[in-house]
Amino acid sequence: MAQDQNVPGDQESQIAAVLEYRYGDGLVYLPRNQPKNLYTLARKNGFIDAEGYLTRKGRVLLARYHFS
Repeated sequence: MAQDQNVPGDQESQIAAVLEYRYGDGLVYLPRNQPKNLYTLARKNGFIDAEGYLTRKGRVLLARYHFS
């Protein structure tokens, strides 16, 4: 499994879990129980755009992880 060069593997899986909270409109809404720093890290690394929408890079990351 290839990892983003800027994100360690353990954080990558945590970011993928945050990205799971996207809705039909493509926006990612962070639940209160999730650490805000992961959302910020996801934006910084291009998984979420400046407006809060999931990017192509974010969709690729999600495709590598399966959450139940």
